[in-house]
Amino acid sequence: MKKYFLLIFSILTIFTNGLFAEDIIFSAEAKRVVSVGEMFNLTFTLNAQGKQFRGPKIENFKVISGPNTSSNSSIRFINGNMSQSVTYTFSYVLEAVEEGNFSIPSASIVVDKEKISSNPLTIKVIKPQNNKPQAKPQNQQQNNQRPQNSQQRNQQQNTSNGKHIAVNDKDVFLKALISKKDPYQGEQIVVTYKIYTKVPLSNIGINKLSSFPGFWSYNLLKDDGRLNQYNEYIDGVEYVVADLKKAALIPVKSGELKIEALEMECVAQIRSKNQRRRNDPFFDSFFNDPFFGSYQNVEKTVISEALEVDVKPLPLRDKPVDFGGAVGDFNFKSSIDKSDLKVNEALTLKLTVYGEGNIELIDKFNIAFPPDFEVYDPKITKKIIPAEGGITGRRIFEYLIIPRNAGEFTIKPINFSFFNPKTKKYNTISTPQYVIKVEKGNEEPQNLTFTGANKEEIKYIGSDIRHIKFPPYKLRKSGVFLFGSTIFWLFLIVPFIIFILIIIIWKDQIKKRSDVSLMKNKKATKVSKKRLRKAYDFLKANKKEEFYVEISMALWGYLSDKFSIPISELSMDSVNEALMKKNVKEEIINRFIETLNNCEFARFAPGDSSKNMDNIYNEALEIIIKIEKELK
Repeated sequence: MKKYFLLIFSILTIFTNGLFAEDIIFSAEAKRVVSVGEMFNLTFTLNAQGKQFRGPKIENFKVISGPNTSSNSSIRFINGNMSQSVTYTFSYVLEAVEEGNFSIPSASIVVDKEKISSNPLTIKVIKPQNNKPQAKPQNQQQNNQRPQNSQQRNQQQNTSNGKHIAVNDKDVFLKALISKKDPYQGEQIVVTYKIYTKVPLSNIGINKLSSFPGFWSYNLLKDDGRLNQYNEYIDGVEYVVADLKKAALIPVKSGELKIEALEMECVAQIRSKNQRRRNDPFFDSFFNDPFFGSYQNVEKTVISEALEVDVKPLPLRDKPVDFGGAVGDFNFKSSIDKSDLKVNEALTLKLTVYGEGNIELIDKFNIAFPPDFEVYDPKITKKIIPAEGGITGRRIFEYLIIPRNAGEFTIKPINFSFFNPKTKKYNTISTPQYVIKVEKGNEEPQNLTFTGANKEEIKYIGSDIRHIKFPPYKLRKSGVFLFGSTIFWLFLIVPFIIFILIIIIWKDQIKKRSDVSLMKNKKATKVSKKRLRKAYDFLKANKKEEFYVEISMALWGYLSDKFSIPISELSMDSVNEALMKKNVKEEIINRFIETLNNCEFARFAPGDSSKNMDNIYNEALEIIIKIEKELK
């Protein structure tokens, strides 16, 4: 019933908040007159739930502590109506250091996505008053001194509504765990720093972390800023646990090595218990629920214990001669990409070490190659995988080998020795023996030997290798370059000439298009043909009136555009005169005038109109073609 009542009560609270909401007030308060050396409280109060509090930039005052956060919730029933209020307080403890009038700017906070600012304050600082004891803020200790070490800081008490709140060492503490305290030199161990807490924490920051002197280290946690949380029970008490730091350590020397303590600061949220009781077991438990409680943020510094590691030297008994310092549980394999090739061709020998241990510290191998082989430093690639017990992975060595003489050669077995701390024994793994058959190449120099002083340069092109050529050489004339040649100057000048020609043509076209008479002359034939096509459509549709209008406009319009004579000035005489000036044959001139007359006569003549229209169309088309030929 209590759970159901709490649920219903919470829903009603949310609903009535909207009905009885008060105006949001964010105010700043402090003593307006203080004396030099006096400590006082600066308090910012908000009567709503807010976030992203930004304190003021405080100058001319010494900040002793803050901002310290606390909150209070209350519910009231008046005449059967319920109202709820929430108050958040952000407080500073300040100390006046010099006389004068000083301003404290506004603070800001975000409420319902709206930024609200507090009122600024002006505080007057006067000379110390020796006859009066200095006032002490509520949350300042009696000795007016800040704790000097971490243990004293952890015992410092903050206040909320006059009640002292503290975080003890059983609420929040650190543990440093190590997988093995007596490893062999080169054997990897894992150190883990865990934080245990029974209260909510925020602003977790590491102040001091050992650099692990005497160890090679590798971080085993992701650097994404997230802490993986889980629960653990200690003496029947449940704690929330998170791994702050986890690293694989490989000791590089023997003897006693010290891992320094980790120091961390955080802010713990502590709920101050409500002291008011109503002598009702149900309401006392209900109103003391954390939902309605008051909280305060308390700074806490925690330190883990330091660790000591006794590193044992590797045993000398049965230690292989070719042991290179590998410690762990490894496997070893090898391969070559070809065993039959020609002189100056390349082959690749690949060696792979994989397993768990100090794989990062494994160096290149000592291999006895035949003296006729040109061998280059290995290309080393790696893949390291963090695991629960340390690091695993693989390390690959690729040797590029070039035979310089023909023959049959042998690459003897290659040994890889390592110490396994699990079995406390040395192990050796060997590769198979490789037989390489090298044939003579087309350009192989006879009885030619190479020393380390005259090695060839190798250049990779894709997956091929090119070498310096040997005689006989195929020579070509040197000193022939594109720069300064005839082709070079052609490439340089021709685009410029083309550009100039384009400009000339473009300007000529602009000039022609600006000559209206010239443009009409050029388009006269095109326009007349367009009108004749339209007249032909009227002919097919047997639209007599429209047909003769288009034929007439095609003939008269052609002459107007061709000879730049306005249509209003055209007549049979002007047409005859214009055509005579162009030396058009008299027969064609008469034929053109006759076509114009036939068009006007047929337009109003009785008889078979379709036959007349067809004859007129053919005559008009034929005479325009003949005149066009004459004018050319």
